[in-house]
Amino acid sequence: MASTDTKSVIHAKIVELARELGNDARSLRNDQVIPDTGLLDSPALLELILFYEQTFRLDVDQEDLTLDNFGTIDAMAAYLEKHKPGQS
Repeated sequence: MASTDTKSVIHAKIVELARELGNDARSLRNDQVIPDTGLLDSPALLELILFYEQTFRLDVDQEDLTLDNFGTIDAMAAYLEKHKPGQS
């Protein structure tokens, strides 16, 4: 999956989760720090990580769950590029 496609998939899930909370995330930029936007609460952020793991078939180590790796859509896409199955 190309990085642009990855970002689109992640963005769509954030929009969906935010909508469930009554928030509009459609204008969220790929470089915005997701927790800082207030668009998602803690349970929604956890749901986003679970979605990420399931969608991209990737087990994320607990110590990797940082803002550097998962704070933005850009960071999530970059993490996937580095850790996707089949990569060493």
